[in-house]
Amino acid sequence: MSEDTTRPAWFTRRNIAPFTLSNTAIEQIINDATHAVVSWVTKDQKPVSAVMLYMVIDGVITITSTTNRAKYHAWRRNPAACFCIWEPGNIGRQVTLRGAVEIKKDASLLRKFTEAFLTMRSGGEPPTEERLADEIAKFDAPDRHMMQLRVEKTLTHDLNQLFEVETTGVDVWS
Repeated sequence: MSEDTTRPAWFTRRNIAPFTLSNTAIEQIINDATHAVVSWVTKDQKPVSAVMLYMVIDGVITITSTTNRAKYHAWRRNPAACFCIWEPGNIGRQVTLRGAVEIKKDASLLRKFTEAFLTMRSGGEPPTEERLADEIAKFDAPDRHMMQLRVEKTLTHDLNQLFEVETTGVDVWS
């Protein structure tokens, strides 16, 4: 690059469009991770976030909650949500999913969620029927609801790739 086209030091961090993840990487991160920073808004439009365990059930990000939690009431009023998920062991590779949460009472979905949860906790070993029934009994409060994110927009960022470009000086904008 000639001296008159040298980019300022801040250019890479200001122009982040090239530092996105492929669809394959997005799917892998969503399926490999187990937690997300989940956001909703209060009645007076104040943002709230919490780290939540999630499971991917039939291709849909699924969480569960009882009605005594703020997120339940917030999503009943306004289903708008944001889930930020990062690659396990590498927070620099992130997927942000914006969409709407669908809330439902669904015993079958609770069973699938619980089975996926137990399988994840045991390193991939599916639970016995007895173990699954015991765990479902712990989850199955009368006011337990399942919540699924219907994704409307996906944003990604690969901070590792950005750092690589900054280190090597490779021009990814040409």
